[in-house]
Amino acid sequence: MGDSTKTVALVEYFGNLPPDIVPEFLSMLRSYGLSEQDLFYKWEYYCIKMGPDDTKLNLETVRAFKKDTQEQLEKNIRAKTRQQSSAASRGVQKTPRHKGSGDTMALFDDIVTPRSANGSVKRKFAYDTPSSKSTRLFDTASPSGALDSSPLRKPLAALSLESTVVPTPFSIRTNAGATIETLNLHIPTPALPFGTSWESRVKLTVNMDLKKFSYRPMHQKLTEASEVLDDRIDEFMGFVQEHYQLADEQFGNPSTASPSEVVVVGRIASDSLDGKLNKASVVLEPSRRMGAGSRVPLKLDAIGSLSFFPGQIVAVKGVNASGDYFAVSEILEIPTLPTTATFVSEMNDVASRLEAGPLTIMVASGPYTTDDNLHFEALDEICRRAVETCPDVVILTGPFIDSGHPLIQTGDFDIERTNSQDDGTLEDLFREKISRKIKRVEKSLVLLVPTVRDVVNRHISFPQEPIKKRILELPSNIKSLPNPAIFSLNETVFAISTPDILFHMSRDELRLNPAESNPIARLSKALIAQRNFYPLFPPPSTQSLPKGSTGPNLDVPYMRLADFVDVTPDVLVLPSMLAPCAKIVDGVVIINPGTLSKRAGPGTFVNMAIVPPVIAEDTEQLVAHKIYERARVEVLKI
Repeated sequence: MGDSTKTVALVEYFGNLPPDIVPEFLSMLRSYGLSEQDLFYKWEYYCIKMGPDDTKLNLETVRAFKKDTQEQLEKNIRAKTRQQSSAASRGVQKTPRHKGSGDTMALFDDIVTPRSANGSVKRKFAYDTPSSKSTRLFDTASPSGALDSSPLRKPLAALSLESTVVPTPFSIRTNAGATIETLNLHIPTPALPFGTSWESRVKLTVNMDLKKFSYRPMHQKLTEASEVLDDRIDEFMGFVQEHYQLADEQFGNPSTASPSEVVVVGRIASDSLDGKLNKASVVLEPSRRMGAGSRVPLKLDAIGSLSFFPGQIVAVKGVNASGDYFAVSEILEIPTLPTTATFVSEMNDVASRLEAGPLTIMVASGPYTTDDNLHFEALDEICRRAVETCPDVVILTGPFIDSGHPLIQTGDFDIERTNSQDDGTLEDLFREKISRKIKRVEKSLVLLVPTVRDVVNRHISFPQEPIKKRILELPSNIKSLPNPAIFSLNETVFAISTPDILFHMSRDELRLNPAESNPIARLSKALIAQRNFYPLFPPPSTQSLPKGSTGPNLDVPYMRLADFVDVTPDVLVLPSMLAPCAKIVDGVVIINPGTLSKRAGPGTFVNMAIVPPVIAEDTEQLVAHKIYERARVEVLKI
């Protein structure tokens, strides 16, 4: 690939670049063997690490970025060399024995629960092989900005992913409260608090059947999973047929040789050994009804622009003249669900309910503490802000207590003495560290959405039932929702899902001159068209993800619980390790609040204000919500 082609690819990711920056980026591509996408992801992580004040896209900053990348490369090479030398010098070692073989009680030193001097319980859960305190803090997690762990790219992709980062004490963080991004800047920031209770301003409606989420997790049958996947293809075929007014005769089997042009609806898959999509490995899997489930290679030479990911259901028009492949001549856009609308009379009720000011919402996503402690200082700070400003709604997504936290994995933490018969549980830790802090937020409606990494939720697959409130001693103003969650705050339809679908899709995406150059907007648009919170299939394994990340643990027979319900939501909240942002995509407000606490420092959260609608006449007509025109969204540093 020549420099001109690489320059075009760089512009696709970074936008218009100053002329003096392009040679620096091209030099990095050649020196480190990176793709343009890898370079963009590393720049995103560098921006997260350094903060917006130190990452303006100019020559000085790019040279600092280049130097940082080189230093990380050298550091990883030295660490790998030391590790190999150490392993070679140790050789085979004998099993260590306790000094003084007569002391048989010494064998139980590591499993007897110790108590501290004040009577608190020192828990030691043997979830993993214990490691020394000097090395255990950062060997099980990666920075929230980690973006690539492909085995084929491991040495170079790990330049800035596995380096040791010294934790920054929360108390001395810089730029606290600084604004990273603002959506709809023309809408003024409301002056809080309003002095009125959330009960009089907010009407919460859960748009899901919560009982269906209490299924038996991870007990799926292959036949049930295949039926769910197959039914979705047939359903999308119906959507396409209705939208484009196609006759039944215009659809066909893509694997059958025929000179006639037909329309085919099927699922994108890959026939490569590593499962990665490339232009030569794309195959289409139709439903059993239309193609007996047989996969056929797609020839995409006539297509100038595309964006595919595994599991995506697409509609294509083309011909299979030889029976060997299906030559695609056109990709038909999948129709989306209808937009939200409410009767005028109900909209007027909303306007009267919000006479004091706009509906105010605070959104934050876990983890809520850094890897070196379990003080949850970031959660304490967000709760303090909520107490001071009294937003109408506070939305908190997990993980609250992360199963991947180094101290949780080793069981090296303290719990106050409890009245229970045992010496303390993880529920006790939640009540002590989480519940006490959230209980202070008394004048706001608090909504909790879990993740598969929450240690207090025994439902560890997606879709996921809510966290049990009763055992965690949470008051009535705190509501526990499933994952994913679809609910309405007054007229506004919110949809939240905590698996990092944006990052997972970005890893496996195949693109060719996409119409939308911004990755977040492009992936969000595809997600909306698929009408599902997690359309990627097969999902990535935990082993293929950066350290500290977890796969979605899909329970495929129940994936219909992750479908969008009836309409496209007004606001779609997708917590991700990608850079926090707020965007408008196809009339939907897309929010990635980032993580409130990073692996080694403070993170970000979101403040949102929705201006009440202005309706002139009180009739029974339906009015579109158009929240994207009425919502101010600010991404802030904690």
